[in-house]
Amino acid sequence: MTNKPIILTTPEGTAKWPYLTDPDTMYDPGGLYHTKLTCKKEDSVKIKKVIDDLIAQEVKKQHDENPDKAIKKSLPYTEEGDEITFTFKMKASGTRKVDGKSFTQAPNILNNDHTPFDKSQKIWSDSILQITFEPYAWNMPIGIGCTLRIKDVQVVQLVTGKQSNTLGDLKPGPVVAPKIKNEMELV
Repeated sequence: MTNKPIILTTPEGTAKWPYLTDPDTMYDPGGLYHTKLTCKKEDSVKIKKVIDDLIAQEVKKQHDENPDKAIKKSLPYTEEGDEITFTFKMKASGTRKVDGKSFTQAPNILNNDHTPFDKSQKIWSDSILQITFEPYAWNMPIGIGCTLRIKDVQVVQLVTGKQSNTLGDLKPGPVVAPKIKNEMELV
């Protein structure tokens, strides 16, 4: 009997550092689609419970096999105040363990009206998204955790390039020549 995967959808949340239209290849040459999504805690209670339950099942299995082994948990979310920030991932390419065949994949991205998203546009931080994902619990020598695998992304409100000015308002002023000390005149 095969277990049917659990598929969940987040409430609307604010994206942080999204790589959704193009994969991030900085640390993984095969590419990784990823984003953090900050949601209201009160709207995310059920999702957090499913994730915690999946991790608890893996902890129980590990404890049943070896009750004395210390268990380190790796959570795919952080809580701060009345918000939860989830971390979502999807490998862009790789090799399947089952049959050794190569694969490529990308998240299905939709506009708010469920029409296909134009991937020539970039999704920036502060965009409002809803993400459909599969939580996948794992137990490895480094610990026990859960990866939130991206399936679909709905762009509720798109934020694209922003003008950033870290210097504030610059006003022209008089040019002042720098003072230079003559090393020979030091007393």
